[in-house]
Amino acid sequence: MNETIGLLMNHRSIRKFNDKAVSGEIRESILKCAQMAPTSSYFQTYTIIDIVDPKKKSALAASAGGQSWVEGAPLVLLFCADLRRNQKYFTLEDKDILHNVESYTVAVTDTAMAAQKAFIAAQAYGLGGVVVGGVRNDMELMKKQFELPELVAPLYLLCLGYYDDEPLQRPRLPLEVVVKTDCYSEQGDDILIERYNQQVSEYFSKIKGSGRTWVETCSHLLSQKPRYHVTEYMKNAGFLEK
Repeated sequence: MNETIGLLMNHRSIRKFNDKAVSGEIRESILKCAQMAPTSSYFQTYTIIDIVDPKKKSALAASAGGQSWVEGAPLVLLFCADLRRNQKYFTLEDKDILHNVESYTVAVTDTAMAAQKAFIAAQAYGLGGVVVGGVRNDMELMKKQFELPELVAPLYLLCLGYYDDEPLQRPRLPLEVVVKTDCYSEQGDDILIERYNQQVSEYFSKIKGSGRTWVETCSHLLSQKPRYHVTEYMKNAGFLEK
């Protein structure tokens, strides 16, 4: 197997890190790789905040629901959707254009692709990590902690570091469920999802002793974390106004 393909296929979330520090050279390389991600119309609508203050890490871990790996990770990057830079420097006749759903979508997509590039670069250096969306539990706290202006929104953390133990890989949906030909079709999905539910149940039985299915797991998580406040935050921050 090609080395890069092997790296991608071996992805798993790492939440326990050892004490080895990430060098400044590797940190800079990871961040430069993030910048090489595709970006819609060359807008580059994201900002990355490197979090080094232990107190801020601790606050993030608590607000994210007690995710201790935020404190334990040697490299913690906060990825923010950022339209403020565009507003400040672009010459725009339409003053509402950065407040519409299209601009919001561009910013979120740009940010996601930059984070993914950073993650892959880190993995290529032998690091592991996890993406933490729990920072959206308290977006007002994030705004205060990191002095975020209008048109900047915190989306997720990327926690990175070296590790000793590699956890089991979570099974993904069958390829036939997520890849269709020529049109959106649900034909055959029910049977495939039923089999996948059993596979996921067996996975959770191995690591937790009890086996929830994929449907049960995700239904529970969605019910527990609706985060309706994200809509209000985005509107108050200048996104989604038009």
